[in-house]
Amino acid sequence: TPNTRTYFRPGARIVLSLCGLIAKQHVFTTAQETYARNLLGKLDPDGTVFESVSHRDMYPHAVKEGKDLALVTDRLDRAILFDDRLDNFDPQIGKNGVLVAKYVDVGKNDVLELLEMCRLVCIAVLAHLCPDARNVVKFFWSDGHKERFSVKKTM
Repeated sequence: TPNTRTYFRPGARIVLSLCGLIAKQHVFTTAQETYARNLLGKLDPDGTVFESVSHRDMYPHAVKEGKDLALVTDRLDRAILFDDRLDNFDPQIGKNGVLVAKYVDVGKNDVLELLEMCRLVCIAVLAHLCPDARNVVKFFWSDGHKERFSVKKTM
């Protein structure tokens, strides 16, 4: 829409292509269907990158309660949610979540953005090689992640 600006990180399409070689990819967004459709029209015009698309119109509770991966897959041991908001990891108590740095300074430092994308590919590859992706994800928890989902809070 004219009132919305969307920017793709440098290397985003390449990262999606690489991850697509080893994983089934899904979109789970708290955006409305129309926005998601417009965005995917630019990111995945052929509709070949993502296995499924879930959005706010399908799961309105995800906006406040987080993104429940059990709605997308029954293999939580193989699922990773890459997101820039910690609260979206709440349904799985953070176990499947990898916090992505927010993309705020568009075009300011492409090298740092490419490093972030490389980090995400490395996590995906390591998780692919491990029987339970959550055993890899826990090594990449941010400080905020550790604080929000500490052992005390999950018991």
